Amino acid sequence: MNDTPTASDTVRLLAEQQGLGKALKLFPDGVKAAAERGLRPLGEFPKGTTSLNSPAPIFDPAQFERAK
Repeated sequence: MNDTPTASDTVRLLAEQQGLGKALKLFPDGVKAAAERGLRPLGEFPKGTTSLNSPAPIFDPAQFERAK
């Protein structure tokens, strides 16, 4: 038995996480097509760069606290 999730399982999980479970039941083809479009990259990376070229910013909630 294969434990890797299929594309339809991934789309179902993403839809449920975003509160689109009802939309998936009513319009499965439309939600699946939208998920596939959303998961594709917008374009090619410039030469010499990768998707991991720079680290993600770190959220620091302390920077939003007001000085007393």
